[in-house]
Amino acid sequence: MQAVQVFHPEFDAKALLAAARRVRLGGDALSRDALAGGYRAVFRGTGIEYEESREYVPGDDVAAMDWKVTARFGRPFVKRFREERARTVMLAVDVSPSMAVGGQAGGVAYCAALAAVVLAVSVAASRDRVGLVLFSDRVEAFLPPGKGPGQAHAVAAALAGARPVGRGTDPGPALALAASALSHRCPVFVFSDFAAADFVAPLGRLAARHEVTAGLVAGIVAPSLPQRGVVEFAEAESGRRATCDFADAAARARFAGEREKRRERTVAGLRAAGVGVVELDPAAHPASALDAHFRQRRRPGFAAAGRAPGAARG
Repeated sequence: MQAVQVFHPEFDAKALLAAARRVRLGGDALSRDALAGGYRAVFRGTGIEYEESREYVPGDDVAAMDWKVTARFGRPFVKRFREERARTVMLAVDVSPSMAVGGQAGGVAYCAALAAVVLAVSVAASRDRVGLVLFSDRVEAFLPPGKGPGQAHAVAAALAGARPVGRGTDPGPALALAASALSHRCPVFVFSDFAAADFVAPLGRLAARHEVTAGLVAGIVAPSLPQRGVVEFAEAESGRRATCDFADAAARARFAGEREKRRERTVAGLRAAGVGVVELDPAAHPASALDAHFRQRRRPGFAAAGRAPGAARG
């Protein structure tokens, strides 16, 4: 009888950064700037910052009149504003035991970590702020939002150095902490397998105020399952065990069918809660799925993040 092994994943921060910067999107030889462009085109700042006052000319908006300067000089002046596009992006990454499936590079936890670092590098390149919260059934680590290349390094280092102590999954406290760090409507990306807890309610609450995207990382992919023999599965967090005879084609089909139904229920629930969904394949670089997600969001007629007609799949 074979048993599925669960590893404690450890990553190298420099390797994560190098992998994040090697990505190619849309067939172009890109790295940070191209992905940053995709991110910037989708998530724009909403603030308005005063720049200067100048004399009124016919056609100017009367609502922009600077009455104090007008009174001082005795002739009409209007205020000029520039759009403040700086954003704060919050990343939340599940580091609970269920994420350890697959071991190191190529596993679920690695895919989630790499996706977060890809975004952190892109946000830094766009001169925006990025923060990070790691969670299991508690907040495992918190990196307050900051900007500059050093912040992307800090995100990679936090992920590489994660040594979670929690044995379950509860995103609520981490998402509440993330929300408390955001003063305006901002993009929030949550990376998880979404398998061991109910994410719909807490993400729905967060999506009422922010642009929330769920990065759904697949579990053990079908090709990795054995084609013969009895396999014992142990749930990483509850310890519950189950067996499946993969020599039986019908058993394999039922196993795959139940897993697909669970994925569909998760995706449907997240979308209904106003959460965008991008599905990530642990066997592929997450940049392609993220890029497809950004391209979809830029399409005419795309409404709220979670109310799109479909979600990008990697």
